[in-house]
This record gives sequence, structure tokens and C-alpha cells, in this order.
Amino acid sequence: MTNSDSKLTSSRNSDKSVVRGNRVYHNIFEELQQRIRQGDWLPGDRIPSITQLAKELQVGAGTIREALRSLQSIGMINIEHGSGVYVTGARPLTELSNDFQNAGDGLLLALAETRRILEPELASLAAERGTDGELIEIEELVRQMEGEDKIGHDFAELDVLFHRQIAHAARNPILYQTLENVSDLFLESRRAILLDPNAVLRALRYHALIAEALRLRNAPQARLLMQGHMNSMLDEVLASEARKEAK
Repeated sequence: MTNSDSKLTSSRNSDKSVVRGNRVYHNIFEELQQRIRQGDWLPGDRIPSITQLAKELQVGAGTIREALRSLQSIGMINIEHGSGVYVTGARPLTELSNDFQNAGDGLLLALAETRRILEPELASLAAERGTDGELIEIEELVRQMEGEDKIGHDFAELDVLFHRQIAHAARNPILYQTLENVSDLFLESRRAILLDPNAVLRALRYHALIAEALRLRNAPQARLLMQGHMNSMLDEVLASEARKEAK
């Protein structure tokens, strides 16, 4: 094996490690969030220490620390340095979208318009600010979606995670939280819209092109492609609303 081959192999192994690390973080984040939601730790309770959680969940302390910071960002816990980590009792911001479930017709259109404003800029920022590992994971999500589609499976949750990862890589907590607050509604709208096989194919194509632009750190191209993707989604929402009115 030549030195260049060895370096390439090492780089690929490193990339895979980063992707696995990011997956572990998301799994831990979801695990801790679920425990709080189901009442394992009640409002005001101090949850186990980072060391205890790392040992119990068999992950590194850094993974636990990152997951806790994310939980604090959505209002589920409060990290008090020198004291511990406490469940806040506040309603998680990710559940705010439930308030809109009965807001009447036009809600999905309003969401599509909001995403058309936010997501192109998030894609541009992600190309500039995302880590190599984050951009690799975004490409991996595209491959997973394509794999699910080939065997006839719905990939709605992977779709939502794709856009969430781009928002996370943009490193703007306010824009990220704005999108996260309506993530449940996003999932509902995505399932309602992408019933047309042609719409699914368009979405997959846009995802692949966006991921490539991100990997190349081409911010203007990432913004332009995301704008096209969001315009396509808006057209599909309008078509969906028109079908409802025709019934």
C-alpha cells in the first residue's frame, strides 16, 4: 500500500468515526429527552452526573455534555455549574408546534413560506460553518433516504433530520430553534405533501445536490439549491391545498 493509499484509508476511517460519533450523540439526546418526557426525572429533580450517565449509557463524557447542552437549549433542563443539572418543568420548545395543530386552513402554507425564508440562509451558513464531520453526516443521511426509497419505505423522519442537521451546522441558535419549534408540524406537512412519487424524486435530487454543495463549501450554491427546494415544496403545498378545496 502506498503512502497516499494509506492516508486515504485513514481519512475514510476518520470520516466514518465522525459520522458514528454524531449518531451516538443524537441517540443519547433522544434517550435523555424521552426519560424526561416519561417522568423518570420530574421537575426540580437533579439528574445523574455526567460521569454516571456516561457509565450507564456507555458513551464518552463529551457526548453526554453535548446532549445536555442541547436539552438546555430547548428548555428541558437547567445546568447549574457547581451544583448539578436539574429538570426545569418547563414545556419543551419542540412541543410548541402542537399549539398550531388546530389553527385552521393555510397553516401548512404558512410553514412552507417560513421555511422558504429561513432554510436557504441556513444552508449557506452551514456551508461556511459546519464541521467536516457534520457535512459528512448530511451526505450520509441522503444515502440513507435514497436507500429507504429504493425499497419502498417512507423516509419522513430522515428528511426532517436532514434539514435539522443543516440548521445545526449553521451555528445560529436562534434560527435553529425557530425551525426546531415547528419540527413536529414539519414532519406532518412533509408526510402530507410527498405522496406524489415525482415530488419524492425531486426532493431526493435536491437533497443530493444540496449535500454536495455543502461538502464543497459552496455557500452561494447551497443557498440557491435550498431556495429551489423550498420553492418546489411551496408549489406542492399549494397543489395539496387546491386538491383539498376541490373535494
